[in-house]
Amino acid sequence: MWLERLQADKIRNLKAVAVDLPAGLVLIAGRNGQGKTSLLEAAYLLGTARSFRTSRTEEIVARGGGPGRVSGRASGLAGPFRLAVGLDSGERRLFVDDVERPIGDFLGRLDLVALPSDSARVLRDGPDGRRRFIDSGIVGLRPGFLGDLGDYRRALAERNALLRKGGGDRHLDAWDEPLAEAAARLHRQRRAYVLELACRLGDAERALLAAEEGIELRYRPSPAASEECDPSEFSRVYLDALKRGRGRDIALGFSGDGPHRDDLETTFAGADIRRFGSAGQLRAAMIALCAGKLSLLKERHRESPLFLMDDFDSDLDEIRVRSLIDFLGAGGFQALLASSKVGALERPGFSFPTILMEGGLARAA
Repeated sequence: MWLERLQADKIRNLKAVAVDLPAGLVLIAGRNGQGKTSLLEAAYLLGTARSFRTSRTEEIVARGGGPGRVSGRASGLAGPFRLAVGLDSGERRLFVDDVERPIGDFLGRLDLVALPSDSARVLRDGPDGRRRFIDSGIVGLRPGFLGDLGDYRRALAERNALLRKGGGDRHLDAWDEPLAEAAARLHRQRRAYVLELACRLGDAERALLAAEEGIELRYRPSPAASEECDPSEFSRVYLDALKRGRGRDIALGFSGDGPHRDDLETTFAGADIRRFGSAGQLRAAMIALCAGKLSLLKERHRESPLFLMDDFDSDLDEIRVRSLIDFLGAGGFQALLASSKVGALERPGFSFPTILMEGGLARAA
């Protein structure tokens, strides 16, 4: 897959940017605050209809006001296509080949994986980011997962509202069943995805990590009793947990068990990376996990997805930077790699295209 052209206007600090993007690795260079991350954010919008920096649509548009717009031309196995995202007054409109489409028809067109500059927080901080990491990977493979996620959130919100009102057993019983059914769909897909991702880490580990720096992933579902059971038994196990914890949930005013409490455990070189990982190890582990996502998408869709990486050489030693470049090149991935160093991709015998960002404008180096 190849994003051939990217245009953005009134997105953050971008000023009517239009860039032609070659296949392969492209360096997005410039001083801090010149628009490098915003350009990556614009490309991310084309693939996911959302930002990797905020969940508030109105924050994406330039301070002077919108409407903001991102558009792009791409090509893949199915042929060329055009995508566009319009943002105005907190509203979002999505277009495929100049025809407005719902999000379900928009997602899955431009496959991509992104690694923002603060990605280490996914492994270091609380479980919310790790759940989003899992869910974004599933949506990349199956956009319909968003519907499953929405079903669960609505059922959970209804049950929590009843808990806050002190709803009786009869009313709670009525919501426990649909909540368990929606939760089971999330559990099954998250569990399968983490297993598939773990199985694709081998190539990334060999390319990016030292021999002793293996990564292990473990899906930690809620309730904990469901971890060892067959996925087909999850609904029953979850219903049991809801009934046993009903008194606690009424006292708290919210549901204490369920996929909204799931987590992803990551060990690096045999240790819990959240507790013992250095900044460099956290960054290297996230790169390896994203490389696994790239490999999984490529295998499923039979073409290489786009990779976006901000501050790509931050917290990485020279060996890991070179290993990453080699991995992306060998996999045939188009990659937009942002750095404050203009010569960050220089290698003997190779010349990498560079886009320079300055004052929200872009130009070829």
